[in-house]
Formats: sequence, C-alpha cells, structure tokens
Amino acid sequence: MGRKQTEYTDTENLHLRIVAELDTCAADCASFIQRWVRIENKDEAGTEAGVAIRFSLWPLQLQALDSILANRLNILLKARQLGVTWLVLAYAVWRVVFTSGYTVIALSKTEDDAKELVRRVEFILRHLPPWMVQERVSTKKRRLQQFIGPTWESTTQIVTIHHPGHEAATIKSMTSAPGSGRSLTANLLILDEWAFQQWADEIWSSTYPTVNRPTGGQVIGLSTNKRGSLFESIWAASVKGLNSFARVFLPWWTDPRRTKEWYEQTKRDLPNSYLQEYPATPEEALSAGEGTAFPEFSSEIHVCRPFEIPPWWRRWRGNDPGYADPFAWYWLAVSPDGIVYCYREYTRDPKDPRVTYSDQAREVMRLSKNEDISFTVVGRDAWNRVGRAFSTGKNPSDGKSIVDCYIEGGLTGCMPPPTEQNVARKARKAVLHEYLKPFEDERTGRTIAKLQIFSTCTTLIEALPNLVVDDKDAEKVSEEPHIYTNPYDAIGYALVAWHVRHSKPPEPEKTEFQRDKERLARLRKRRKRIV
Repeated sequence: MGRKQTEYTDTENLHLRIVAELDTCAADCASFIQRWVRIENKDEAGTEAGVAIRFSLWPLQLQALDSILANRLNILLKARQLGVTWLVLAYAVWRVVFTSGYTVIALSKTEDDAKELVRRVEFILRHLPPWMVQERVSTKKRRLQQFIGPTWESTTQIVTIHHPGHEAATIKSMTSAPGSGRSLTANLLILDEWAFQQWADEIWSSTYPTVNRPTGGQVIGLSTNKRGSLFESIWAASVKGLNSFARVFLPWWTDPRRTKEWYEQTKRDLPNSYLQEYPATPEEALSAGEGTAFPEFSSEIHVCRPFEIPPWWRRWRGNDPGYADPFAWYWLAVSPDGIVYCYREYTRDPKDPRVTYSDQAREVMRLSKNEDISFTVVGRDAWNRVGRAFSTGKNPSDGKSIVDCYIEGGLTGCMPPPTEQNVARKARKAVLHEYLKPFEDERTGRTIAKLQIFSTCTTLIEALPNLVVDDKDAEKVSEEPHIYTNPYDAIGYALVAWHVRHSKPPEPEKTEFQRDKERLARLRKRRKRIV
C-alpha cells in the first residue's frame, strides 16, 4: 500500500519547514535578524562560543529598525559602539537575500572603512544557515546535493547575491568622494559615519538622485555627531520639519549592559568629549563638546529678562548683511557699570520671504524710533559696489552697494568694523570671549558676564552654543553652519567696535632718557615745595 496523502517523509517535512521559515524571514526583517543573523563580538575572542554571536536586538535597536522599515529617508544619531552599523548592514543583507535585483550603495570615510563594511557583510552571509544562502564555489567544489537558492560571492568592494533565474542583487561599498555613486542607480543608500565624510555636501548632491524616485529608493544616514556637518544640519532641519527625514536617536544606555557607574567613569575618562561620544539626549549629541567656539556661554549667565533700557544709556547697532542668506541686526546698550545689553534682534528664518536691503533699513529705522543710536557697524562687504539691486528691483548692474540701499531706506551713518579683513575673524572671536567671560558681581553675589542678552533675541541665543572653531585655526570661528554665523558676525561687529573705542592701547616702554627727565622734574617740584 502507498503512504497516505497527508504523510510526508522526513526530507519533505524538513523542506516544508525551510519554506515556511524562508517565508517568515522574507516578510519579517526583525525575525530574520534575531533568529539567524550572527554578528562579531570581539569580547568573545578565544572563548568556546567564538566571536560570532546571535544578534539579539535591544529595544531601542528594534525601534530604529521599525523606523527604517517605515520610512524612505532615515537619519540615525547615536552614541558610540551600539551596533548600529551591524543593524543597518543586517537590514541590507535581508534586502539582497530576499529581493532579486536589489542594489545597495554604502559610502564610508576611507577605503579601509569601505572594505570593513564588505567584511562585515561577508561575516553575516557566511553565518546564515546553508539552506537560506550559500557562498558561491567552483563547479568542482560544489556539493553533491544541489542547492537551488541564492548564492553569494564578493570582492573587496562588492558583494553579489545570485538569484537563480533572476537578476543578481548587490551591495557595493565605496569611499566617499565628490562623485561617489553619481552614475549608479540604487534601491538603498547607506551613509556610514555621515558627519565625518569629508565631501559630505558634494556627495549628498551626487548620490541622493540615485535613490530619489517617486516609487522607491531609501536612504539611511548614521553617525555620531560632528559640529558644523551636513549630518547635523539635516538633523536640525528635520526637527523644524524642513525635510522628510525620519529621526532616530540612540543614547548611550541603548546597550543595557552600560550602567550608571560605567557612564560616570566614562565622563571622568573623557571630560571634554563624553557629551558628543556618549550622549544621553539629542541636545547633548548636538552640543559642540570640545569643538565648541564659546564653551563659556550659558543661558543662566548670559541671558536675562527684557527690561526698558534707560534713555540716557549709550546705544548702537551691529549688522551682518544678507538677502539670499538670512541677515542679522542687533541693538546694544551699555549700562553705567559697563555691562553691555543686547536688547533687540531683527532677522528672518531661511524659509521666510526675502527682504530687500532698503526695506530692512526702513524696518530698522522704525524699530529704532525715538532712540538715540550712536553708530551702526556693518560688515565690510556692504561697501562693495557689485550691483545690489535689491532696493528697488532694478537690474543687478545698477552698481549700488548695500550701504547705498540702506541710505535709500533712510538709514545713514553706517561704519565698517574697525579691524582689517585679514584679522577680523580672530578679533571677533577674541572680543566675544572677553564679553562672555563669567565673573562674580560683588553687589549681588551672582555670576554674570559683561554681555547680557535679552531672552527675546532667540536666534542669537540659539547660535552661540552651536558655533564651532575653525578646523584649521582655533582662533577663528568656523564659517559653517552658515545659519549660525550671521547672528555671530552681527554681534561680533558691534562688540569689536565698542571694545576698540574703549580699550586703551598699551603705553610704549619709556627710554632711559625719558625716565631721567621725569626724575629731574620730580626733584624740581620737591625743591619748590621746600622753598
């Protein structure tokens, strides 16, 4: 008698279980990763278990994966050593194993980093079960039992998954360079340590179109933060709803093995950079850490409640011109005890309509009504006659300077900063340090500084803690991100002008002859008094 129709051999049962498991994995990336993906744990080197360990996802890693699965554009801001690169690569492997024709492009800082991504992909593939995917071997080495599933092979830059009867899938790892990926088309673009890629702006401009299709294409940018980077600006823009990126933040405690004691020890070991390397909040991750231009700035010390400035206090203005870029105007006043108050700002958000130079001047005059303004300091480029037509909308060849447009709007008496262009950036930073330096007020016992900013000057208050030092010269403030340099330049021009007017130059050393003359004069005076 033949066997019943519902009875299967052991081989058939095994085959059915494999098919069911493959269907489950293809439909559920988290199940695929947690059941079958192995990653490398160097702490297990030399142990019986070996370095290949099951990728058991922590809760916040699962949340990050959910965001990746749900969103086309993803930006992952993270603390160090949280397995996020392994997670993103496991997701990429899931895509190429279960989707024929799928293309992944991964960009890294250096050639060694690019090769490391390929090595990790190979590690994941090599430890997947042989009934799911196998490494491609020559015909002579092929197993007697025919395998009809996908096979993989690799070079130092490319991992290829061959799907029998279908198009191959690939993961290509490349070094970040201005033209990286320009001629390619991809389903997934991975930007590893995005904040530290040297030509990030150019790379983003050339690679985003490779995935920017109406019906598909995905981006995953992951990194710890670097101040002034494109990564940071994209994160900040996503917070304001200015782009389509979904944000994911993974704090230092994403790894549940990291205790409070571990964190406190880390803070002692890395006092200057623990906020950037092991942040607890996005705000900590975005803080400048050891790269901040003005570490002394504190809202508690430098920001005060608005009050009515007495009419007899000396007042003046500082301006960094702008039309396409946001402009910045600041009003300052000095108290009898020498404290400078920044009491008003006038600027615009980058997404707001542009304001012509002459209209800016009209608004400045309106805001300054009935105020006795001693002088207005404006950036030196405002005197360049390069055809500023933004006063009346005339042709840009009209030859007007920005100051001409200000005069047209009723604002006169502008003056350039007192420092020459080649030392201006250093002077602004040095003077601002002087005015931000905290000291104890003997009358109140409070810690204050020579510069106090009204809480209504929100753009300046946001900019100061976000400024970073220039990579090539720590005595200068970086010119990026540009959104923060406009208010910095405006307040810097104003403070430098006031500081120069009230700083006495050092007296030259007297010669021996001059000292002898002074001694003789003193002797004559004493003799006259005696007589």
